[in-house]
Amino acid sequence: MGSGIWAMHYIGMLAYRLPIPVYYHVPTVTLSLLAAVLASFIALYVVSRERMTPLHAAGGSLLMGTGIATMHYTGMAAMRLAAMHHYDRGLWILSIVLAIVISLVGLLLISYSRDENRGWTLKLAIAVVMGLAIPVMHYTGMAAVRFMATSEAPDLSRSVNISALATSAILVASFVILGFVVITSLIDRRLSAQQSILDDERKRLRALIDNIPDFMYVKDRQSRFVVANEHTAQVMGANCVVALIGKTDFDFFPREIAAGFYADEQEVMRSGQPSYNREEKSIDGAGNETLILTTKVPVRDSKGHVTGVAGMSRDISERKKSEVALRTAHQEAEVFINAVPSILIGLDHDSRITRWNSTAANAFGLTGPEVAGKKLTECGIRWVRPGMQHEVRSWFSGRSRRCDQVPFELSGETRLLGLTITPVDVADENLTELLVIGSDTTERNALEEQLQQAQKLESVGQLAAGIAHEINTPTQYIGDNVRFLKDGFQDLKSLLSNYERLLAAANGDSLSRETVQEIAAAVNRADAAYLLEEIPKAIDQTLEGVTRVSKLVGAMKEFSHPGTKEKTPLDLNHAIECTITVARNEWKYVADMETEFDPSVPLISCQPGEFNQVILNLIVNAAHAIGDVVGKGGPTKGKIKVQTRDCPEWAEIRIQDSGSGIPEKVRARIFDPFFTTKEIGKGTGQGLAIARSVVVDKHDGTIHFETEEGKGTTFIIRLPKDSKAPAAKTVSA
Repeated sequence: MGSGIWAMHYIGMLAYRLPIPVYYHVPTVTLSLLAAVLASFIALYVVSRERMTPLHAAGGSLLMGTGIATMHYTGMAAMRLAAMHHYDRGLWILSIVLAIVISLVGLLLISYSRDENRGWTLKLAIAVVMGLAIPVMHYTGMAAVRFMATSEAPDLSRSVNISALATSAILVASFVILGFVVITSLIDRRLSAQQSILDDERKRLRALIDNIPDFMYVKDRQSRFVVANEHTAQVMGANCVVALIGKTDFDFFPREIAAGFYADEQEVMRSGQPSYNREEKSIDGAGNETLILTTKVPVRDSKGHVTGVAGMSRDISERKKSEVALRTAHQEAEVFINAVPSILIGLDHDSRITRWNSTAANAFGLTGPEVAGKKLTECGIRWVRPGMQHEVRSWFSGRSRRCDQVPFELSGETRLLGLTITPVDVADENLTELLVIGSDTTERNALEEQLQQAQKLESVGQLAAGIAHEINTPTQYIGDNVRFLKDGFQDLKSLLSNYERLLAAANGDSLSRETVQEIAAAVNRADAAYLLEEIPKAIDQTLEGVTRVSKLVGAMKEFSHPGTKEKTPLDLNHAIECTITVARNEWKYVADMETEFDPSVPLISCQPGEFNQVILNLIVNAAHAIGDVVGKGGPTKGKIKVQTRDCPEWAEIRIQDSGSGIPEKVRARIFDPFFTTKEIGKGTGQGLAIARSVVVDKHDGTIHFETEEGKGTTFIIRLPKDSKAPAAKTVSA
């Protein structure tokens, strides 16, 4: 750039014609060239900054303009001729101002066009503007000089006369230089772009290395640090990465640790084989012992010769502590699990065994390794209750639940389990596992049945007392009425005797007052209508007592010796409708019987007689509950509603009444045998106990109730569906 400006100046000088010979002083000409080069250097320095501020542009243009003016007037001073010259002050100042302004414009244009994305057309236009602007300053300076011829000969030492051939040589040299500059600038720009890319990649790589929380380094053949990241310097106690360069591990670690690192690195470089994931002892900057996991690989030059070693290490001290703590906790948990006196089994979604403690091994005769990964059926364990496999799958969702007396078959023997099932999330595998905790209750249930039989025998005395009470009331009533009849007939006999006596003694006389009163009392006592009314009452009460006694005896037999009748498919809707018809004689206080039958309820496999008895007991209880409300001054009539519903896994029956509800203090005992809330003599306490036995024990269903004192009770029965059973026919309510 300096050569171009200088060549433009001297070509312009050679174009200047004077009537006298002109010589040029070579040292001064050289000095003017240096001034042009300095001005160009200032310009390139300013525009090559990453960001050029207005202050940079102003200062650079001032220096560059001054340099160009210096180059111009130094070149004028190099002229040797027989004449004197002086300058017009105004034009001289204008030429300097133009040099500064042209420099400012040039800096701005160069800065704007230096982006690689700018087009060549724009760059060429800027070059033309600058090429035309600089001669303006030059010829303004030339116009400012005035020459006057003198007779004094000039000093021509170290001066040359520029001929036409010299002018041509200057032109050729200038264009050759400019062409060379163009070519080198293009090459430089390409190399600069590549270097910029490499610098960016180096910066990104360096930023990545320095922010990795691991040790990363490269060492030479003598195990001296050549490259290292910030984490390595920080842990080793160095102020910065530069403080590590050229040093070895012996400068930072105890000798025995550094010697171990040195030996490993030398072996990698000697053998040319990498070392992967080697655990090594080390210390941190605070002097604490640590454990690091290190990988070291040989570094080779372009010829394949090993020139050093590259390493990457990670502090695994905390991980090792966690692994030890986890292993210890796992061992303690296994000891605890095996010490638990309950069966503990883990199951996955495919019912495969994932956990098996020693109690389970003793109960089933199988050890953990024998059953691991197998299904229960593959271990000879089979659920006896139908639909149990589907129920197991439903356990994976929801909360913990308790299952009493779950039957299973092991080696051909049926046993009972009491289970608590808890779904557990396995975080590492994003799965859910079932934790089944239970105990074999077969022997315990047998003992409980024996105890219940003993309690039933103990209740025989109470039952006998109830029977005696049921019979005593009507019997006593009959006896009273019989005595009344006897007294009445005796009074009739006396009346007849008195009547004869009065007739004999009358003789036409009026009867005395006392005699008349005696006759009236006798007649009242022997009132035939009264006698005819009381006798049927006594007979009815006697029959009712006998009926209740029959029910008590039947209930006791059913409870003590449950039937083993075969189950048949039953249409629930039709059976309930028939049972409602039978129970209508108990509806003394029932105003409305509402039914709502679901026609999609399928046939249910059950014993019809037992099932009808359950429905009858519940409907009669509902009618009696409404009667209790009426007896306490409530509404004269109540309402009973019977519903059936087809649910996904069971058929549901709801029997709802508007009675008095069940008191909270007795709700827990409502299904106990011989427990009743009725007055003595009005209930046996067997209806709900029999209902629970039939629904739960014989049909694998459930029965429970929802109640609110003063508003009524709803009994809910759920019976499991047979997947192969056909749908029931529609029953009209």
